[in-house]
Amino acid sequence: MANSFPASLAAGLILSEQLKPRIHKTNLGPPPPGYPPTYDGSKDKNGKGAAVLPTCPMIYAIITDRNSLVQPTTVQYGPPIVQSGMGTSVDPTPTLPALLPLDMNNVSLNVECHISTAFVTVEGMWTLGLLKKDYQCDCLLAVPMHRQGTVSGVEIDLGDGRLYATLVIPKDEAASYGVKGSTESGAEDPGTYNPELFRLFFPQVRAGSSLSVKITWFQAMEFAEGLYSIQIPFTFPDHVFPSSDVIVNVTKVMCTINSGTDLPVEMGNNLAESLQESSRGPGSVSLVAKGSQYADGWRNGDFNACYKVWSAGILPSLIVQDPVPGQLDPRGVFCLSVSPPDPKSVQGFQRAVVFLLDRSGSMSGRPMEDARDALRFGLSSLQPVDLFNVIAFDHESLFFSPQLVPAAVDVTHQAQDWIYSSIESRGGTDILTPLQQAMQMLQNLQGYVPYIFLITDGAVNDERGICRLMQTALSQGGSAAPRISTFGIGHYCNFYFLKMLALIGRGLSDVAFSSDKIRDQMEKMLVAASTPLLTNISLAIDIPGGCEVYPYPIPDLFCTNPLVVSGRFYGNFPNTIKVVGLLPNQSVWELEVQMKKAGQIPLDKVFAKQQLDLMTAQSWMTEDLRLQAQAVNLSVQTGIPCEYTRMVSFETTKEQHDNIKSDMKKGKKVDIKKYAGKAAKIAIVGGLVIGFGSIAATAANMAIGDIGLGGGDWFPDFGDGGDAFMCCDCGACGDCGECDICGICGGCDFDFGDVGDCLSESLCVCAGALLDC
Repeated sequence: MANSFPASLAAGLILSEQLKPRIHKTNLGPPPPGYPPTYDGSKDKNGKGAAVLPTCPMIYAIITDRNSLVQPTTVQYGPPIVQSGMGTSVDPTPTLPALLPLDMNNVSLNVECHISTAFVTVEGMWTLGLLKKDYQCDCLLAVPMHRQGTVSGVEIDLGDGRLYATLVIPKDEAASYGVKGSTESGAEDPGTYNPELFRLFFPQVRAGSSLSVKITWFQAMEFAEGLYSIQIPFTFPDHVFPSSDVIVNVTKVMCTINSGTDLPVEMGNNLAESLQESSRGPGSVSLVAKGSQYADGWRNGDFNACYKVWSAGILPSLIVQDPVPGQLDPRGVFCLSVSPPDPKSVQGFQRAVVFLLDRSGSMSGRPMEDARDALRFGLSSLQPVDLFNVIAFDHESLFFSPQLVPAAVDVTHQAQDWIYSSIESRGGTDILTPLQQAMQMLQNLQGYVPYIFLITDGAVNDERGICRLMQTALSQGGSAAPRISTFGIGHYCNFYFLKMLALIGRGLSDVAFSSDKIRDQMEKMLVAASTPLLTNISLAIDIPGGCEVYPYPIPDLFCTNPLVVSGRFYGNFPNTIKVVGLLPNQSVWELEVQMKKAGQIPLDKVFAKQQLDLMTAQSWMTEDLRLQAQAVNLSVQTGIPCEYTRMVSFETTKEQHDNIKSDMKKGKKVDIKKYAGKAAKIAIVGGLVIGFGSIAATAANMAIGDIGLGGGDWFPDFGDGGDAFMCCDCGACGDCGECDICGICGGCDFDFGDVGDCLSESLCVCAGALLDC
């Protein structure tokens, strides 16, 4: 049986130590016990995985044959210690395949922060050493990033005129290239989908090659304590440096911040220790890493940057980008960002809150424990003037109280005790009934803003019908209708259903794809919705050609969550628009906002991910092919994959790749085969889109588990020119069919009986059990 992905990383570290002992790392002191680090599935004291997982952009050689390696030198520290669940053992010859880190010659990081979105570019040079002359091997690029990051492009110059690149194309077009498996393969596979670890395989790299790599991605910035912030994993392990060069000699770091306002940018952290300002203007600042002449130059560590958003009052800012000639979309783009004041200086609304907690069987274990902890935090954040209730649901509903109760300290403590003593994982999943029960409970309240927080890990039948029913009910309720916020857990819930439900309900939406992220992300969402400041927001925009607004309806403005509304328009944008909302004292707040030109801010790209997600959710609900086509065009144009597109990788030449980019800029359709050549291999880059959930896995009460580390057959086989990703994590199922879900796995010798097709988009499931393929 082949290694798991983390075990192959650990095996590569062992090989690296054997082949090039730490002769140039004398300043690091003696190695830690059990060096090199290995992965045994455990967590450290902070709840994170073993240190063997990448902490920066890395390239690995996939070693499947020890004979391909140079003659190993004597291991300085003795045979490495390898831990396992059965105890500790000595293993000087790790199991293959192993992921052997390449030497890093230099790397640059360029971060451009525009309003609430960061554009990240990493460029670097890696060398494939430790391989015998005339040998070659396949390689893997691994890029850790924040869960809200989305890779938009990769270019790898392999030398000798070979270039490996990625491109986003329509899903049906990807299928026409005949890649191995269907276009669903790897897209929603929990063994490959991990929003925090992008992986790209590329084949046949020759020994001694120097690889020039460029990676670009979008990343939504986090907001907390009045600051927009971004963190980028950029801590390089010492074993990737080919010599004694210190980090400052091989790294280049740059950062630009455009806040979208004319106010001076106020930095919120200690970037000044390693970065110095190179320029500053109204609403912008640029910084570069200090050179090696500085004793406190750039140090090896993660990149962190943040800037202040909170102001003395409600501060709207309007930026407009005129239509760009030659673009596929002839419309202009606008952005309205509304910065809230510090919550200490404002009065909030009284809230009436109903928490809906999924207690179905699939929530058992850590998901339920973390959901309970986060819900306890949510209850403690209520004010005594608020009202609340808790409904736990599976196929039945369990109420903390028959009615809303005041959020007095003793009552919230009783509710906290109740969720631990009375809510256990059991049963199926019925989302509509508790939603209707909560809506009824929140009717006819005077002086309160009603909120529903839905927490679930499942997908259910007739989700479109649920959205339509809620849309009708909320429309009838008018300005007094409840706000609905949703939190999804795991890869079996339908992210777009939950996003659409929150969009209809003017609320917030988030999703945690692994159990160790549930509590933190849920608490952040509850904090974000804790202090509503402006409700029932609308825009008065006089544009004869019309415009689209995202999100719509517009969510409330919270003190702990800035409001960002973007849109596209035809013709000329007016000089001013009017923003109207309702204050806590029920008085109308309105302000005329002057627009300014975008300048250096690429608005068409800044909010592309937000618009793409909302387009996808709306096209899913309405089944509108026009909206789906718009999503495809935006996805292809920006390089951000969505449910209707796929990112593919292929080998070409630099000249041909320049032709591809030229054709795309002109709006021409690109035929990859034309540019890739007859011998080139076209593969789907798996694990980049979320999927529409799995009703079957929900019905079978499948637990979410942990994702993204892969099974035994995580590594590719480029021999047949196909894609390595399969729909089944067992790795033995063969090609997938092309039914609407993932198809019947041809390699599984299993009698489905009355069940019929393979039930899950991501795993072969029958009656709740994984098939032993």
